[in-house]
Amino acid sequence: MSGSSSLRLLLTIVMNVLFVVAIAVTGRLVVEFFGAIAATTFGDALIRVTDLLVPPFGLPVVRTPYGGVFDVDAAVTVVLLLLFEWALSVARSRA
Repeated sequence: MSGSSSLRLLLTIVMNVLFVVAIAVTGRLVVEFFGAIAATTFGDALIRVTDLLVPPFGLPVVRTPYGGVFDVDAAVTVVLLLLFEWALSVARSRA
């Protein structure tokens, strides 16, 4: 395997991991948005797992009319993950 194809493979793996993390944090956003879902065992577990993935930017949460919150820190995290994934795709296409 040449150096270029090894780099492309490594970048693809990192991109896929970032995409899966972005999906998990997006799931957290949905669960937190609806308070009833956050109160379930699954919702609580998803929030606990993704707590490790969402850095505390210090942005305030916004209350929703559905008994939950819109977690702005999680939303910013998803945007940053997807931007980083996009940048890696550009690097991979040029490798």
